[in-house]
Amino acid sequence: MIWKWVGAALNAAGMSVVAWGLTGLVELGCGYSRRGGCGVPEGGEAHFWAFFVTAALLSLPFKADGYASDWRPSLGLSAGALAGCALALSQGTSLGFWLLALGLVAFGVVTPWATRRHSTAALRRAGHADTTRSG
Repeated sequence: MIWKWVGAALNAAGMSVVAWGLTGLVELGCGYSRRGGCGVPEGGEAHFWAFFVTAALLSLPFKADGYASDWRPSLGLSAGALAGCALALSQGTSLGFWLLALGLVAFGVVTPWATRRHSTAALRRAGHADTTRSG
């Protein structure tokens, strides 16, 4: 049981890193790339890599049905999203920061609801005989 809450704490830390990366990218704005168009601005590489690597790592439990039996570790994503919302609004109150904060709040609300609704226990309660996941 304790490992589920350790997973929640790791999810919260990971989501906070994702939010830090996104906040930094919003703060730095758009840098022009060699191909013409918007790219990562100078000094934004750490934010860029923090966002993409951590987001990829946080998506692994969803791909592997890690939340199929118990949805509670996904609450860590909500806690991290809340911390990220506070971080984003502490950096500025322009439209970009507000949109980021609203996106994080929406993610923090929808993720535990969806993982709870689609867990194998919820499918059993709903009367579905076959609760195996095929993807």
